[in-house]
Amino acid sequence: MALKKSRKLKCVVTGKTLTATADYYGRKVEKAGDEDTLHRTYVCKEAKNLLLKGYGVDKIREMLEVDTTGLDNVTQETVNEILEKADKVMYKRVNTFNNITNMINTRTDPKVLKLIENIKNGTR
Repeated sequence: MALKKSRKLKCVVTGKTLTATADYYGRKVEKAGDEDTLHRTYVCKEAKNLLLKGYGVDKIREMLEVDTTGLDNVTQETVNEILEKADKVMYKRVNTFNNITNMINTRTDPKVLKLIENIKNGTR
């Protein structure tokens, strides 16, 4: 595969640049399909996470305080293409203990408590 373009990737949303290693760049080109598509749809991780959360390009730029001078407008078709190729599963560390304890009521229902006592005592 002959790579013609620069390995310097510029986020279409924020304008941040990344100089990619040859291996990383090759994987990105392969995933995008071709170099032109990669350069047209490359977004940095921060912008991609916000796009996946449903924020629009203008809102992301506002949130990240991006200087839009020299940045092109990003069409909805480009955003759709980015989201389509984005990894759908985002692995994030979740504190499952807190989630479980928030769902569990530590007090026992009085009727259930009475039933348990009756079972232990052998009465109904």
